[in-house]
Amino acid sequence: MEMKKVYFLIQEWNHPASRYRVLQYVPYLKESHIDTRVALFPGSFCQWMKLFSELKGYDTVFVQKKRLWRWQLWYLKRKHIRIIYDFDDAIMFKSPVDGGGRSFKRQRTFARMVRYSDRVIAGNQYLKSQALPYNKNVAILPTAIDTTRYTTKDYRKNKEKITVGWIGSRSSLPFLKELTPAFDQLASQYTSVELKIICNDFFECRKMPVMKKMWALEDENADLQDIDIGLAPLPNHEWTKGKCATKLLQYLSVGIPVVCSPVGVHNEMIKEGVNGLFAASTQEWIEKLDLLIKDKALRERIGAEGKKTVESSYSLKANLPKFINIIQGL
Repeated sequence: MEMKKVYFLIQEWNHPASRYRVLQYVPYLKESHIDTRVALFPGSFCQWMKLFSELKGYDTVFVQKKRLWRWQLWYLKRKHIRIIYDFDDAIMFKSPVDGGGRSFKRQRTFARMVRYSDRVIAGNQYLKSQALPYNKNVAILPTAIDTTRYTTKDYRKNKEKITVGWIGSRSSLPFLKELTPAFDQLASQYTSVELKIICNDFFECRKMPVMKKMWALEDENADLQDIDIGLAPLPNHEWTKGKCATKLLQYLSVGIPVVCSPVGVHNEMIKEGVNGLFAASTQEWIEKLDLLIKDKALRERIGAEGKKTVESSYSLKANLPKFINIIQGL
């Protein structure tokens, strides 16, 4: 079989999208006759020129999420370098934190990027629907997680406190902060419940004790083990419909139950009462968390079902063949 040569362009080495949608696949590609090189996006015109000279000998460039300028796309086409464009966010919209709504500029640059690409990879069905008007060659590849990196929570261990936890980036923290009234209500009912935030930014609650843990890759597994109930709140918005639910996958990988908003891909992944619970209002968040706080056996059962879900559909093992097929089928 002829060796394919693919040049991957990513945002940051530690960025979740780079880690989950590119870097974890790369070590497995050589045995499928795919030669790879991974680099960060160039930051200047001179760096782009250097990149273009490095692309000699590569037949494909894999662009993760960023929308390239017209001249960059023109150059790649002129050199007959094929473009795979992968995106896992509704980048054609502004996030609710930035005021939300459709952005004409984002829509235009997104449409151009998709049009110029030879193959498009969308993180979910909703994102595919956004790309299809500009390119019929769109595949869905969900954000996948390497379940071997995570160990299942040991429910035999007894803890003094029940930890309701959240892992995520600063940009999503406002969605968690909106649940403060629910946390304070639960803190009035229980003295044994605490909130753990794994992030690089934090907030305080009036009554609920907050454990603040700076995110670190090497601590991720242990930090998640410490959580008894995982939280994934999202507002119902065009931008959030494009989210690929990385935090949900992390909770499911360690076998902890999740309470999440019934938004976007959450609706595809979670079956109410089986592998997770939905909450769409402050009252529902209080009720669903209360249910899990009171019942350890329920937490373990839902957590075990969640683990099965991630292993069958959202694991690296399940999605690696799809990733390879997309590249080889180009």
